[in-house]
Amino acid sequence: MEVGSLDNALWAAGFLGHVALLLILVGRARWREFPVFTSLIAFQVLETVILFLAFRYASGHVYFRAYWILACGDYCFQVALIIEIARIVLRPIGTWVQEARRVFMAWSAVGTLAAVALCLTIVPPATSGMNPWEMRADIFTSVLTCELFLSMSLAANRLRLLWRGHVMALGQGLTVWAIFSFGGDVAYVLTGSRHVMEASDRIRMYIYLGALAFWIVSFWFPKREFSPSDAEIRERLGVLRERTGYSSRQQGPRLR
Repeated sequence: MEVGSLDNALWAAGFLGHVALLLILVGRARWREFPVFTSLIAFQVLETVILFLAFRYASGHVYFRAYWILACGDYCFQVALIIEIARIVLRPIGTWVQEARRVFMAWSAVGTLAAVALCLTIVPPATSGMNPWEMRADIFTSVLTCELFLSMSLAANRLRLLWRGHVMALGQGLTVWAIFSFGGDVAYVLTGSRHVMEASDRIRMYIYLGALAFWIVSFWFPKREFSPSDAEIRERLGVLRERTGYSSRQQGPRLR
Protein backbone atom coordinates (compact mmCIF):
# COMPACT_ATOMS: atom_id res chain seq x y z
CA MET A 1 0.00 0.00 0.00
CA GLU A 2 1.46 3.32 -1.09
CA VAL A 3 0.56 6.61 0.50
CA GLY A 4 1.38 9.93 -1.15
CA SER A 5 2.87 12.97 0.54
CA LEU A 6 -0.49 14.80 0.49
CA ASP A 7 -2.19 11.87 2.23
CA ASN A 8 0.57 11.85 4.84
CA ALA A 9 0.12 15.58 5.39
CA LEU A 10 -3.66 15.20 5.80
CA TRP A 11 -3.16 12.29 8.18
CA ALA A 12 -0.69 14.28 10.27
CA ALA A 13 -2.95 17.36 10.27
CA GLY A 14 -5.87 15.26 11.49
CA PHE A 15 -3.76 13.75 14.26
CA LEU A 16 -2.50 17.13 15.45
CA GLY A 17 -6.01 18.55 15.30
CA HIS A 18 -7.38 15.70 17.42
CA VAL A 19 -4.59 16.13 19.97
CA ALA A 20 -5.18 19.89 20.21
CA LEU A 21 -8.94 19.44 20.57
CA LEU A 22 -8.50 16.72 23.20
CA LEU A 23 -6.19 18.97 25.25
CA ILE A 24 -8.79 21.75 25.13
CA LEU A 25 -11.67 19.44 26.07
CA VAL A 26 -9.74 18.08 29.05
CA GLY A 27 -7.89 21.25 30.06
CA ARG A 28 -10.99 23.43 30.02
CA ALA A 29 -13.19 20.72 31.56
CA ARG A 30 -15.47 20.53 28.52
CA TRP A 31 -15.47 16.75 28.97
CA ARG A 32 -17.91 17.14 31.85
CA GLU A 33 -20.64 18.25 29.48
CA PHE A 34 -19.44 16.23 26.47
CA PRO A 35 -18.07 12.89 27.75
CA VAL A 36 -18.92 10.97 24.55
CA PHE A 37 -17.38 13.61 22.28
CA THR A 38 -14.24 13.71 24.42
CA SER A 39 -14.03 9.90 24.36
CA LEU A 40 -14.46 9.93 20.58
CA ILE A 41 -11.59 12.39 20.09
CA ALA A 42 -9.36 10.35 22.46
CA PHE A 43 -10.31 7.20 20.55
CA GLN A 44 -9.38 8.83 17.24
CA VAL A 45 -5.99 9.89 18.61
CA LEU A 46 -5.36 6.30 19.70
CA GLU A 47 -6.73 4.99 16.40
CA THR A 48 -4.27 7.10 14.39
CA VAL A 49 -1.31 5.89 16.47
CA ILE A 50 -2.32 2.22 16.18
CA LEU A 51 -2.90 2.38 12.42
CA PHE A 52 0.36 4.26 11.85
CA LEU A 53 2.34 1.64 13.77
CA ALA A 54 0.52 -1.21 12.00
CA PHE A 55 1.14 0.42 8.62
CA ARG A 56 4.84 0.97 9.25
CA TYR A 57 5.84 -2.14 11.17
CA ALA A 58 3.21 -4.85 10.69
CA SER A 59 1.89 -6.89 7.79
CA GLY A 60 -0.96 -5.85 5.54
CA HIS A 61 -3.16 -8.48 7.19
CA VAL A 62 -2.58 -6.98 10.64
CA TYR A 63 -3.30 -3.48 9.34
CA PHE A 64 -6.49 -4.72 7.68
CA ARG A 65 -7.79 -6.30 10.88
CA ALA A 66 -6.83 -3.28 13.00
CA TYR A 67 -8.50 -0.93 10.54
CA TRP A 68 -11.84 -2.71 10.63
CA ILE A 69 -11.89 -3.27 14.38
CA LEU A 70 -11.24 0.42 14.98
CA ALA A 71 -13.69 1.45 12.27
CA CYS A 72 -16.48 -0.41 14.05
CA GLY A 73 -15.71 1.50 17.24
CA ASP A 74 -15.67 4.77 15.32
CA TYR A 75 -19.10 4.11 13.80
CA CYS A 76 -20.55 3.36 17.24
CA PHE A 77 -19.09 6.57 18.66
CA GLN A 78 -20.64 8.62 15.84
CA VAL A 79 -24.13 7.36 16.68
CA ALA A 80 -23.55 7.84 20.42
CA LEU A 81 -22.41 11.42 19.77
CA ILE A 82 -25.74 12.33 18.15
CA ILE A 83 -27.54 10.93 21.18
CA GLU A 84 -25.30 13.01 23.45
CA ILE A 85 -26.14 16.19 21.52
CA ALA A 86 -29.85 15.33 21.75
CA ARG A 87 -29.52 14.74 25.49
CA ILE A 88 -28.03 18.20 26.00
CA VAL A 89 -30.49 20.05 23.76
CA LEU A 90 -33.67 18.20 24.78
CA ARG A 91 -32.90 18.19 28.52
CA PRO A 92 -32.74 21.94 29.21
CA ILE A 93 -33.46 21.58 32.95
CA GLY A 94 -31.64 18.29 33.57
CA THR A 95 -34.53 15.96 32.72
CA TRP A 96 -36.01 14.99 29.37
CA VAL A 97 -38.89 17.08 28.07
CA GLN A 98 -41.39 14.29 27.46
CA GLU A 99 -42.85 15.65 24.24
CA ALA A 100 -39.37 16.34 22.87
CA ARG A 101 -38.29 12.79 23.62
CA ARG A 102 -41.35 11.35 21.88
CA VAL A 103 -40.81 13.46 18.76
CA PHE A 104 -37.10 12.67 18.70
CA MET A 105 -37.57 8.91 19.17
CA ALA A 106 -40.30 8.72 16.52
CA TRP A 107 -38.27 10.56 13.88
CA SER A 108 -35.13 8.65 14.86
CA ALA A 109 -36.87 5.32 14.30
CA VAL A 110 -38.06 6.44 10.87
CA GLY A 111 -34.62 7.79 9.99
CA THR A 112 -32.86 4.60 11.08
CA LEU A 113 -35.17 2.43 8.97
CA ALA A 114 -34.65 4.73 5.99
CA ALA A 115 -30.86 4.61 6.40
CA VAL A 116 -30.91 0.79 6.60
CA ALA A 117 -33.16 0.52 3.54
CA LEU A 118 -30.91 2.89 1.56
CA CYS A 119 -27.77 0.93 2.43
CA LEU A 120 -29.35 -2.38 1.45
CA THR A 121 -30.51 -1.08 -1.94
CA ILE A 122 -27.24 0.62 -2.88
CA VAL A 123 -24.81 -1.46 -4.94
CA PRO A 124 -21.32 0.04 -4.55
CA PRO A 125 -19.06 -0.07 -7.66
CA ALA A 126 -16.32 -1.83 -5.63
CA THR A 127 -17.51 -5.40 -5.09
CA SER A 128 -14.39 -7.06 -3.71
CA GLY A 129 -13.45 -7.78 -0.12
CA MET A 130 -14.84 -5.49 2.57
CA ASN A 131 -15.04 -2.39 0.36
CA PRO A 132 -18.80 -2.65 -0.31
CA TRP A 133 -19.47 -2.93 3.42
CA GLU A 134 -17.25 0.05 4.17
CA MET A 135 -19.16 2.11 1.60
CA ARG A 136 -22.50 1.01 3.06
CA ALA A 137 -21.32 1.76 6.62
CA ASP A 138 -20.14 5.24 5.58
CA ILE A 139 -23.46 5.97 3.89
CA PHE A 140 -25.41 4.60 6.85
CA THR A 141 -23.62 6.73 9.44
CA SER A 142 -23.76 9.85 7.24
CA VAL A 143 -27.49 9.48 6.55
CA LEU A 144 -28.21 8.55 10.17
CA THR A 145 -26.24 11.55 11.43
CA CYS A 146 -28.16 13.94 9.19
CA GLU A 147 -31.55 12.39 9.98
CA LEU A 148 -31.02 12.23 13.74
CA PHE A 149 -29.75 15.79 13.73
CA LEU A 150 -32.82 16.86 11.74
CA SER A 151 -35.20 15.02 14.08
CA MET A 152 -33.52 16.57 17.10
CA SER A 153 -33.75 20.03 15.53
CA LEU A 154 -37.45 19.53 14.75
CA ALA A 155 -38.14 18.49 18.34
CA ALA A 156 -36.16 21.40 19.75
CA ASN A 157 -37.71 24.00 17.45
CA ARG A 158 -41.22 22.69 18.07
CA LEU A 159 -40.80 23.19 21.81
CA ARG A 160 -38.71 26.37 21.50
CA LEU A 161 -35.70 24.79 23.16
CA LEU A 162 -32.56 26.84 22.65
CA TRP A 163 -29.35 25.83 20.89
CA ARG A 164 -26.47 27.56 22.61
CA GLY A 165 -22.70 27.74 22.59
CA HIS A 166 -20.66 24.60 22.37
CA VAL A 167 -23.43 22.16 21.53
CA MET A 168 -24.48 24.31 18.58
CA ALA A 169 -20.90 24.41 17.27
CA LEU A 170 -20.56 20.65 17.69
CA GLY A 171 -23.82 19.94 15.88
CA GLN A 172 -23.05 22.33 13.03
CA GLY A 173 -19.59 20.91 12.35
CA LEU A 174 -20.79 17.33 12.52
CA THR A 175 -23.75 17.90 10.19
CA VAL A 176 -21.73 19.76 7.55
CA TRP A 177 -19.19 16.95 7.51
CA ALA A 178 -21.93 14.29 7.25
CA ILE A 179 -23.59 16.07 4.31
CA PHE A 180 -20.35 16.29 2.34
CA SER A 181 -19.47 12.70 3.23
CA PHE A 182 -22.82 11.47 1.96
CA GLY A 183 -22.50 13.57 -1.20
CA GLY A 184 -19.08 12.10 -1.96
CA ASP A 185 -20.30 8.53 -1.47
CA VAL A 186 -23.30 9.13 -3.73
CA ALA A 187 -21.07 10.64 -6.43
CA TYR A 188 -18.85 7.55 -6.34
CA VAL A 189 -21.84 5.17 -6.48
CA LEU A 190 -23.30 7.01 -9.48
CA THR A 191 -20.06 7.31 -11.46
CA GLY A 192 -18.06 4.28 -10.33
CA SER A 193 -14.91 6.29 -11.02
CA ARG A 194 -11.88 5.71 -8.82
CA HIS A 195 -10.81 9.30 -9.45
CA VAL A 196 -14.14 10.52 -8.09
CA MET A 197 -13.67 8.32 -5.02
CA GLU A 198 -10.17 9.68 -4.38
CA ALA A 199 -11.30 13.27 -4.90
CA SER A 200 -14.34 12.85 -2.62
CA ASP A 201 -12.14 11.27 0.08
CA ARG A 202 -9.82 14.26 0.06
CA ILE A 203 -12.66 16.78 -0.01
CA ARG A 204 -14.23 14.94 2.92
CA MET A 205 -10.92 15.16 4.78
CA TYR A 206 -10.63 18.88 4.07
CA ILE A 207 -14.16 19.41 5.41
CA TYR A 208 -13.36 17.37 8.52
CA LEU A 209 -10.16 19.35 9.14
CA GLY A 210 -12.23 22.51 8.83
CA ALA A 211 -14.69 21.11 11.38
CA LEU A 212 -11.80 20.27 13.71
CA ALA A 213 -10.46 23.83 13.47
CA PHE A 214 -13.97 25.19 14.10
CA TRP A 215 -14.36 22.96 17.19
CA ILE A 216 -10.92 23.91 18.52
CA VAL A 217 -11.79 27.61 18.36
CA SER A 218 -15.34 27.11 19.67
CA PHE A 219 -14.39 24.95 22.65
CA TRP A 220 -11.44 27.17 23.55
CA PHE A 221 -13.70 30.10 24.33
CA PRO A 222 -16.22 29.96 27.19
CA LYS A 223 -19.84 29.23 26.41
CA ARG A 224 -21.76 32.35 25.48
CA GLU A 225 -24.51 33.21 27.90
CA PHE A 226 -27.62 35.00 26.73
CA SER A 227 -29.81 37.25 28.84
CA PRO A 228 -33.42 36.60 27.84
CA SER A 229 -35.95 39.37 28.04
CA ASP A 230 -38.63 39.48 30.73
CA ALA A 231 -41.24 38.40 28.17
CA GLU A 232 -39.16 35.38 27.19
CA ILE A 233 -38.68 34.43 30.84
CA ARG A 234 -42.42 34.63 31.53
CA GLU A 235 -43.21 32.62 28.42
CA ARG A 236 -40.74 29.88 29.29
CA LEU A 237 -41.90 29.71 32.88
CA GLY A 238 -45.46 29.30 31.64
CA VAL A 239 -44.46 26.50 29.29
CA LEU A 240 -42.47 24.82 32.06
CA ARG A 241 -45.43 25.00 34.48
CA GLU A 242 -47.73 23.54 31.85
CA ARG A 243 -45.33 20.64 31.16
CA THR A 244 -44.78 20.03 34.86
CA GLY A 245 -48.51 19.97 35.55
CA TYR A 246 -49.11 17.59 32.66
CA SER A 247 -46.31 15.30 33.85
CA SER A 248 -47.67 15.27 37.42
CA ARG A 249 -51.18 14.38 36.27
CA GLN A 250 -49.89 11.60 34.08
CA GLN A 251 -47.32 10.07 36.38
CA GLY A 252 -48.49 10.98 39.90
CA PRO A 253 -46.26 12.31 42.68
CA ARG A 254 -42.62 11.22 42.86
CA LEU A 255 -40.37 11.12 45.90
CA ARG A 256 -36.96 12.73 45.71
